[in-house]
Amino acid sequence: MIANSAMSSVSLLPKVAITGLGLVTPLGATRQAFFAGLAEGRSAFSRSVELSSQLPSEQRGQSLWAGCVDDFGAQAHIDAGKRRRMPRLAQMCVVAAREALGLAPGVAPTESAAVRTHGADRVGVVLGTGLGGLSSTIEFVRSFIADGMAAASPAVFPYTVMNASSGLLAIELGLTGPNITVNHRELSLPEAIATGAELIATDRADAVLCGGCDELSPWLVHGLSQMSLLSPDLASAERPPIHPYEARGQGIVPGEGAVVVLLERADRTLSGPALAYLSSVGRAGDHRARVGWSAAGAASSEAGAAITKSLQAAGLTADQIDYVAGAGNGSSLDEMETSALRQALGPAAEHVAISSVIGQCGEWQTSAGVRLGAALWSLCAQKVPGTVHCEAPDPGRSLPGLVLSPRDALVRHVLLPTLSQGGANVSLVLRKA
Repeated sequence: MIANSAMSSVSLLPKVAITGLGLVTPLGATRQAFFAGLAEGRSAFSRSVELSSQLPSEQRGQSLWAGCVDDFGAQAHIDAGKRRRMPRLAQMCVVAAREALGLAPGVAPTESAAVRTHGADRVGVVLGTGLGGLSSTIEFVRSFIADGMAAASPAVFPYTVMNASSGLLAIELGLTGPNITVNHRELSLPEAIATGAELIATDRADAVLCGGCDELSPWLVHGLSQMSLLSPDLASAERPPIHPYEARGQGIVPGEGAVVVLLERADRTLSGPALAYLSSVGRAGDHRARVGWSAAGAASSEAGAAITKSLQAAGLTADQIDYVAGAGNGSSLDEMETSALRQALGPAAEHVAISSVIGQCGEWQTSAGVRLGAALWSLCAQKVPGTVHCEAPDPGRSLPGLVLSPRDALVRHVLLPTLSQGGANVSLVLRKA
């Protein structure tokens, strides 16, 4: 399948400012906690018996490694009555969005600087998701299959659609601007960011909450297992069996999370100081397998083209990229990404700093959000995160500039490349504020 976009590259001039960031991730449920985890090089994996409950009988009861989100502050941020009716995935999005707006627990959305500056009707929402509220979907379908149509709950059905989280987020925060959901596998989050930026560039919104969300569940683990995408050592390994950019990487360790940023047009009044600027978007499509990461040699030439287009649209040369927020996850994706970067960056690929925080949080279809968070940390703190659980980088799966431990660095421009199953590719370029 060849996946491509009519708009292969977009220069975001005047620049789009990123003025807010909210995170609910295994590494931390606030920006402060997430940034601290990056600075410490901390791994956030834990074991879960519940996640094996839908595996074949001989595997049930096993304790599996995963990047799980525990208490993320929903009780403090969302009224109890609303919280009882709101799916967990939407709650994660609301908490992340409130942080992106700078709202402390108990503070009404109307008090946010973005709403006061632009008005609720000029603040939009664009959320990406790979699988949406899978738990709600399973709950609805199981009742229908077990007991027939009469047992299918009309109270649960609205939460089975992909746009449930974006709609509930807008309702909870009283935002009446554009509301869009992007569902495009691993590209769901970067395309949500690009869509929000284009809403601002075309003057259809003054500010947009953009991001992505996906959740862990036993049914997701079952599906990933059936497709042979999981690390085979999830139950047996003494340490999290994720090996970004290593030859021994054989599959992913799953995770979950919600990451939301606030975008605003930089040449107009901002609701707060800019964390960074979004310079450009580049897109291109390869022919790759629809499911999973293909073996070595799978097409990645257009992934390189997407990176090149994003650099051209940003007016940068390859040598001007200071850090690549990589997607290394311990699968054959690592080799594809490395090949694409070498193609696009040329000689600069041999010395540019690159790392992947997937080894700290796990992999999910919108995990580009934690890589975006890492990119913003690098621009704000002038540091580069490490690549946790990578001990012996494979030259065929990694670049020479792979950073294994957090360190200080001069970071002005960050590249965020994303490849998806099925063949589509998106590359974002961010600039220091």
